[in-house]
Amino acid sequence: MHSREPRREPHVDWEILFGENYDHFDLPDLTVELSEREVARMVKLGHIGQNMDVLDAPCGHGRHANILAAQGYSVVGVDRDERFLANAADGARTMGVDVDYRQVDLREMSFTAEFDVAVSWYSSFGYFDDETDRDILRRYRQALRPGGRFLLDMHSPYRHVPSMRANHDRHVDVLRRGEDMAVEIHELDAEASRCFSEKITVLNGKVERAGFSVRMFTAPEIVEWFRTAGFSDARVMDEDGGTFTISSRRLVVLGTA
Repeated sequence: MHSREPRREPHVDWEILFGENYDHFDLPDLTVELSEREVARMVKLGHIGQNMDVLDAPCGHGRHANILAAQGYSVVGVDRDERFLANAADGARTMGVDVDYRQVDLREMSFTAEFDVAVSWYSSFGYFDDETDRDILRRYRQALRPGGRFLLDMHSPYRHVPSMRANHDRHVDVLRRGEDMAVEIHELDAEASRCFSEKITVLNGKVERAGFSVRMFTAPEIVEWFRTAGFSDARVMDEDGGTFTISSRRLVVLGTA
């Protein structure tokens, strides 16, 4: 296997990353128990009250949207992936809940003042160039009613730095599933404030490579982005709603329309 330099512009190899490999390596860790804990955090940090209309974007395979619906919220879930949406709808039927699932790319969202709360969870923001990501943020703002809130969950920019400094500017994650293996190699471009990653999987003897990159934000920077997007207020916190520090595992932003 020959190494290759990762592409140095924003990109995501969607089909490889979120196909069979995702189902085999990632889904087993996204348990119902984990999803329920994350929804409890959403409700708490986003101040989601009963009878509120909630936008889950992107919703993936519906692991949060279906639980929110089971708790009595009116939920619209959007995602670009038709397969994920089919799985989400199957899950909703199994749970006996009603979620309005729609195939929509974040770059094409066109809701106007339809929701009390919008949620983007599990590091689902920052995959495009800055101009596109700023436009997506404006689309979240446009989707909210006056006083509505947008809850954004991301990696902390400081999360991988100690490991990268100790390992020749790279952080490597290895995951085994029986005889199969997934290796993720992460490199942080400090000048671009973007983490470039390559995922190499060995599944049933087949080797596949996929690349992706994610924008990293400091607290003042993401607050500035929110205000530029039209939010009247934005504040950062850690994953439990406490003070965001260099030791925080996640960076969570709550913006108010």
